[in-house]
Amino acid sequence: MRGWGAILCAIWCIVACAVIGVRTQNGNAFDTDIQSLLPQNALEPLIRAAIRDAGDVASRRVTLLVSGEDPMRVDEAATDLQRALGEVGFSTDAAGGEGIGRWLYANRNALMCATDPSRFDTQATLNQAQAMLYNPVAPISGDMLVRDPFLLTLQLSQCLAPASGRAGDAVLISGALDASAFRLDVQDKVVSAFNAWRGRWPDMQVARAGAVFFAEDGAKQARNEIGLIGGVSGIAILALLFVCFRRPQAIVGTLAVTAAGAAGSLAAALLVFPSVHVLVFVFGSALIGVTSDYALHYLATGPQTNWAPAAERVKRVSRPLAVCALATALGFASLGAFGVEIFNQVAVFSVAGILTAWWFTVTLLPLMDLRARNGDKLRAWWDMLEKPFLAYRWQAWHGAVAGLLVLSIVGLGVVRFGVLDDVRQFQPRSEALAAEEERVREAVGFSSSPSFLLSYGADAQEARQREEAALAAWPDAAARDVLAVSRFDPSAARRAENEAVLRRELYEPHLTARAEELGVAAPNPFEVVEAPELPPLIANLEGQANNAHYLVAPLGPVAAEQGQAGENALIVDPAARYSQAFASFRGLAGWAVGAAFLVCMLIVLTLYRTWRALVVLAAPAAGVLLGLAVPAALGVPLSFFSVAALFVVIGTGIDHSVFLFEAAETDGQAKELVVFLAALTTILSMGMMGLSGTYPVASFGIVVAAGVTAAYLISFVPIRFRGREARADN
Repeated sequence: MRGWGAILCAIWCIVACAVIGVRTQNGNAFDTDIQSLLPQNALEPLIRAAIRDAGDVASRRVTLLVSGEDPMRVDEAATDLQRALGEVGFSTDAAGGEGIGRWLYANRNALMCATDPSRFDTQATLNQAQAMLYNPVAPISGDMLVRDPFLLTLQLSQCLAPASGRAGDAVLISGALDASAFRLDVQDKVVSAFNAWRGRWPDMQVARAGAVFFAEDGAKQARNEIGLIGGVSGIAILALLFVCFRRPQAIVGTLAVTAAGAAGSLAAALLVFPSVHVLVFVFGSALIGVTSDYALHYLATGPQTNWAPAAERVKRVSRPLAVCALATALGFASLGAFGVEIFNQVAVFSVAGILTAWWFTVTLLPLMDLRARNGDKLRAWWDMLEKPFLAYRWQAWHGAVAGLLVLSIVGLGVVRFGVLDDVRQFQPRSEALAAEEERVREAVGFSSSPSFLLSYGADAQEARQREEAALAAWPDAAARDVLAVSRFDPSAARRAENEAVLRRELYEPHLTARAEELGVAAPNPFEVVEAPELPPLIANLEGQANNAHYLVAPLGPVAAEQGQAGENALIVDPAARYSQAFASFRGLAGWAVGAAFLVCMLIVLTLYRTWRALVVLAAPAAGVLLGLAVPAALGVPLSFFSVAALFVVIGTGIDHSVFLFEAAETDGQAKELVVFLAALTTILSMGMMGLSGTYPVASFGIVVAAGVTAAYLISFVPIRFRGREARADN
């Protein structure tokens, strides 16, 4: 049976690698969009859909300001930059400007710069038309003057359309990406094209604004930290394993088990879900410490038994490994009970990785760790390393000091306790990119804030009327600081009202004089023009959800500050909504931790059939307590990521305790050294995340380091539970 188990495990590992290889060829395999983290019931379906649309439109926007001393070189450099970005999926507003222009021209008599027809300023319109007439660069033709004598199309393009062209001496390039800015492949292509352009034009200055640049900077920072922290901890762990086992096979075996667990976890997640969020890997990093422990416990049976037959070595660890794997897997599986997409992904990812690593350990690892030629020397070396651990004896005063220390840490943690759910503080923004974004904002005069106006109704007409009514109540400065669908495509009632105002206050009193001034014999401003399609920039701000039609209007800074909600019109701040979602995540994860403890308790009682076995939960319980208290005492606020780290503490804590309990209840084989190695490798592999500059990663690492250290130390405390006198192995 073990032979078939090894064959099936090998087949699964090969299939997992093939699945990963095939799925990762698709750029959608991994997701970095924070929208994907929101639970289905965290936001109302309408608001959730609106946030998705607003976030997608805003995140794809890219604006660049190119400047330099030589205007001709600036133009050439800007043209080259547009070409380079166009090759990687960037479409400029200038390229779509013709579509917007046609739309404005076809609807010029139904649109208005003023958000309320009663605010229409006839004299200002006449003055602007006169100024444009004598502007040498204005695109005016005789045919246009016949059909649009007051140049309303050009006036509308200035107050409604996104800025483009020149901004002073600089050239402004604005547009949108064809794909999501949160895709890693899109980030790499855009930034690579931009950096290559910088190499060709070193004398040009450029300011950038766009989510793709911030996302790429954050991803690069994360990769650098993972490389540094992972490299240092990896070297330390490999050195530790080599010192203790003094065999390359031990290092290879540990890496093989960890790699098998990682392959199994990722393959299962990619098979079940269309894309896997990168945040899952924060949880997934927990598997490195947990699964490597399985390899260590089996490898330790080599020097402990002088490399007895594989069947005997597997028998020594099969039950405690099964208890640890089952308890940890079911603990992670409890995350799937809350209906949160990312929790479901973590549950599948973790359970598959843990079970794969356990399966590999009891089937394939024995085939890799053959009898050592110098077994007697290696056993003597192992015994020498373990001797100091065995010599230690717990004293009563140790308990008093430990209790006082724990109470002090918990007390200080209570005093300094705080929470952090604000997503805006999770990762520091690049100061250089923020300064560039501010330069672009000053040049353009408008930039979307994270907030937007959400207007909704039973149909498109009602939604437009709600948006129009809300904007009409705002001050002029705020109302014009909005990119709104109803400004380009008003409701039927507003269209009729706008046209009536233009006829009454502009055309009837001034058209004749204007025609004489222009020398136009038969002006025809109301000639019917075939209406083009609504430009994508505007059409993407409209949608349907939950049997309602909604409009999304991105707000500039002024509108976000001065705008007010109206009837069926809400001002939505996605960052605030995300923060609320993470706060709810934190609470749900806390309940999941409790559920994990309950599952572990039931498993322990079922397998050992004695209340005395509950002693194995003392260490993870203490680890959870101090895993929360130590960061709080250090001034690190509690977050969803802190609670998520507790699953690592539970998994490794019960691992240590189960093996020590088994040693006491069965053959008395010493486990102190291997338990120490298991704890230390976990602390090194994940605890060093506490050095990260990104808050979620740092908080995760600090909790793991504190909790696992506490769980390891507490696992040696001689705690006693009353139970049946019979030993557990009976």
